[in-house]
Amino acid sequence: MKVVRNLLAVLLAAGGTALASRAADLGDPAAPLTIAEWVKGSPVNLAEGKGKTFYVVEFWATWCGPCRTSIPHLTEMQKKYKDKDAVFIGVSDEKPAVVKPFVEKMGDKMDYTVAVDKDGKTSEGYMAAYNQNGIPHAFVVDKQGRVAWQGHPMGGLDEALGQLIAGKFDLETAKKRGRAQAKLDEFYQLAASGKDDARADQLAKELEALDQELGGINPAHPFNAAAMRQQARFSRAMRDYQMALFQGGDEARLAELEKAVRDTAPAGFDVASVRKDLLAQKTASDYLREVTGAANDAKLAELGKKLAALDTTNAQMLNQVAWTLLTDGSVKKRDLPLATKLAKAAYDASEGKDAAIVDTYARALFDSGKLDEAIRYQKKAVELCTDDAMRQEYSPWERNVATRGNFKGVWGEVNGYRTWSHIVETPGTNR
Repeated sequence: MKVVRNLLAVLLAAGGTALASRAADLGDPAAPLTIAEWVKGSPVNLAEGKGKTFYVVEFWATWCGPCRTSIPHLTEMQKKYKDKDAVFIGVSDEKPAVVKPFVEKMGDKMDYTVAVDKDGKTSEGYMAAYNQNGIPHAFVVDKQGRVAWQGHPMGGLDEALGQLIAGKFDLETAKKRGRAQAKLDEFYQLAASGKDDARADQLAKELEALDQELGGINPAHPFNAAAMRQQARFSRAMRDYQMALFQGGDEARLAELEKAVRDTAPAGFDVASVRKDLLAQKTASDYLREVTGAANDAKLAELGKKLAALDTTNAQMLNQVAWTLLTDGSVKKRDLPLATKLAKAAYDASEGKDAAIVDTYARALFDSGKLDEAIRYQKKAVELCTDDAMRQEYSPWERNVATRGNFKGVWGEVNGYRTWSHIVETPGTNR
């Protein structure tokens, strides 16, 4: 699943995506792999494997949190199906200099073939062809060289591949589900726009019939036309409201848009709380834009006061701003007291239970010269880690600094380890 902060983020993500009918269909020939560099494992030629091998082509990135979660799962499946003529290939569109250190750090936890896409050609043949823009996303190529299944690697991949290997996979049913999903996308788009109700009503009837016929277009979520209409309209209303707030719309227009949100919101949705949260995000966005841009002193001071005075419990937003102020090279004037205050606010809002947030606070303390406190909180960050890869990144700094005593000039030495500096320079951490 995608990592999202709350219901609002889910709805905004859904509402902001342009959904189009697929150009490719399951059962179509798989596109060749056009690779700039094979980072791990032997090069793969799909044509040479035709009649002999099943392939899983998965698109991912080092910066993608859900991808990090799915990597061990893919490794386990590669082990499970290694003797069943199945080869897993992870394809990233990042530069080899970014992908290589990440793969090396993952070691046996990422134990399958890894490659870097060449000029986006592989992504065009799979992701773009099937109108997919979210990662991680996997495609299964059968022994006939056809795309037999596509979806989230932790959402049915194991079952589909097992059925293919056992000769029990029903490609026609899978194709029907794919076409039904295209209808579902169209229905959602029409519902969000509020236009062409006749077409939407027709699609609703077709989708209800298909849901029954297929045992669920998405078996985990039975189709409900009324619920989806409501969700789509609410998503659209929230998107419009958010845009108006961020663009500084006049109060009359904002009131109109807020009413649309209230009229479509699910039970228990707190519009006032959401407005407060969005305004806090706007303040943070305005400050970061100024501090990484022209950095006008007077404007920066004014925005800094507003940012410091924020009354918000949005821990992730506070943490992101604090980390940017502490580490981003594009920050023109680094306000350490402000960064520390925001990091502490994020720590308090998360009750000190989020490893990445504790790590940010430790970094702020370190930069402030509070070394004993920094070590104490960094140890806590290590203890809180549930992600082994992240723990490996956090631990060396804590061990390195804790055993020295003389901290002056150490930072350059620390950079040779997997430290905070390494985390900034290497995408893929929980930031």
